[in-house]
Amino acid sequence: MRETLCMGCMRDKGEAVVCPYCGYEEGTPQYAAYLPPRTMIDSRYLVGRVLSYNGEGVLYIGYDCMRGERVDIREFFPDTLAVRDADGRTVRVLDGRQIPFKANMSDYTEILGKLIRMRTLSCVVQVLGWVEANNTVYAVLEHVEGLPLREYLLRKGAMLSWQETSDLLLPAIRTLSLLHQDGILHRGLSADTVFVTAQNTVKIGGFAVSAVRAARTELAAELFPGYSAPEQYSSVNPHGPWTDVYAVCALLYACLTGQRPPEALIRSADKELMPPRERNETVPAYVSDAILQGLELDARKRIQTMDQLADAITGAPSQPIVVVPAAEPAVAETETEEPIQIPPVRRPSFKKKEEKEEKTAYYRPASSPATHTLTPEEAEGREAERRRSRKLVLNSMLIALPILLLALIISFWLLFGGRDSGRQEEESSEPSLASEEWLVSSYPDEESGVQSRDESSREESSREESSEPSREESSGEESSAAESSRAESSAESSEAAIFMENFVGQKYADVVASAEYKDVYIFATPTYEYSEDYEEGVVMDQDITPGLEITAGTRVNLTVSRGSRYIRLPSYEKQTEQAYTARLASLGVPYVVVYREDDNYPSGYVVGLSVSDNLYDITSGATVEVYVSQE
Repeated sequence: MRETLCMGCMRDKGEAVVCPYCGYEEGTPQYAAYLPPRTMIDSRYLVGRVLSYNGEGVLYIGYDCMRGERVDIREFFPDTLAVRDADGRTVRVLDGRQIPFKANMSDYTEILGKLIRMRTLSCVVQVLGWVEANNTVYAVLEHVEGLPLREYLLRKGAMLSWQETSDLLLPAIRTLSLLHQDGILHRGLSADTVFVTAQNTVKIGGFAVSAVRAARTELAAELFPGYSAPEQYSSVNPHGPWTDVYAVCALLYACLTGQRPPEALIRSADKELMPPRERNETVPAYVSDAILQGLELDARKRIQTMDQLADAITGAPSQPIVVVPAAEPAVAETETEEPIQIPPVRRPSFKKKEEKEEKTAYYRPASSPATHTLTPEEAEGREAERRRSRKLVLNSMLIALPILLLALIISFWLLFGGRDSGRQEEESSEPSLASEEWLVSSYPDEESGVQSRDESSREESSREESSEPSREESSGEESSAAESSRAESSAESSEAAIFMENFVGQKYADVVASAEYKDVYIFATPTYEYSEDYEEGVVMDQDITPGLEITAGTRVNLTVSRGSRYIRLPSYEKQTEQAYTARLASLGVPYVVVYREDDNYPSGYVVGLSVSDNLYDITSGATVEVYVSQE
């Protein structure tokens, strides 16, 4: 049976070379970094062809030989941290990358463990288990018989009604709320990671470690244009449930309008999205508003949780009323064994204080021991005694306060007034005397060796008299030597001082060809990155801050712009299939032609593209779908 299984779909193909089910041909070449077909994992799981891959690892079609069913096998294999060893199976971690490899593999197994515990959720692709082998981890997943949502919408050929969209995606929204409560953020929800089964239900797949769903991490980022939230393109903005809210609202938008939103990186806050209600009359106004709020670029203005999103698109109140049942009234025993009821809820009272204290004289907690109950006359007498005591204390305070205030004023004057007058007298007798010297002379410290002003002045005068002749003799020599020394040091510093140039904004070719920089800097091999702010070939960053003092021969690392990562595709209006695909080929854009029935265009003319705003992301490596009308 194992020998007759197709490595493309894991169905029995018999003796056929080309599989009659999927068209896979036995012996098809495969990239050397992936496991070869028919590899066995843990003597149980048979590995087939590659289904997909990203910066985290590789997804294969597989077969569980023990249970006799198809599965998907996900291998943790981050290509920026590890390579395939010579045996074609073992994963070898690159030198110096062991720590990030182990950290990300730990995150990977943690996610798998949480998903295994949540196998009862029907909207999630089930994790059946995982195996440690070949120096890495393999996740065994449920194989979903269905279509990615992107292909499902293409086959529909039209946008869905609100009822169809709600039936399809609302269960997934409820499921994501449960995942968030368990600390699982998806960050990769898109029309390619959400699947529609033959029963018209949704399955969420594509779970991955957080490092692969954000820019500028140690793993190659996998972001989905139109579905990834703006904070995923930044290395500083936090992710949260609101990140998945953005993606879900993008899915709703795609289902209801027939096109996904523009990529968050190129969206402008000044240019609003077209409300779904304007393209699809079946969408209620409150649903349209909720979707646009979920697609806010500013995460603080966005709907924050899946529960809030579900309430907003179903018209349910965002803050449900919670009814708290009243507590049972407590019962206390008195000396006469008559029950005294304590109210279950103590509400604030605006009665006078005397009335509150009277009430506490008549009521006591149920747990306190039985005591003598005061009569109204006794309570009134005690209250009068308290009032007399308070009055006496108040009168005493009124008498004592003026006396205390007067004493403070006299003390303050004695402490600071006399000192100021003494200081003025001292200053009048010796005008040049500083305040610090006066303090030392007035309060000598014998233990610390501080001398009085008179003693120190006598010593200074004697030293000056003894050193006066030698000072006059050497003053001329010292001044000339100091001047020459300063001149020499100034000349040396002016010759040696080199300050870092600011290369940002200059053409890289001009920088490396400049004779001015040739003897000062050593330019390392530049790093090239795409940029929307700098033209191609312009320096956009340097590793040494401009203005810092350096020495000749300093090595400088420059980052140079590759230009925009986006190619503006030509307009397809009134273009035939042959003419338009030739223009895409000249631009180096990969494409595939998809034929559609369209009564508004002649047969053979282009009617649309799979990219938004005719912008193609070079870094995505995606294939552009060219929609051509066909009778």
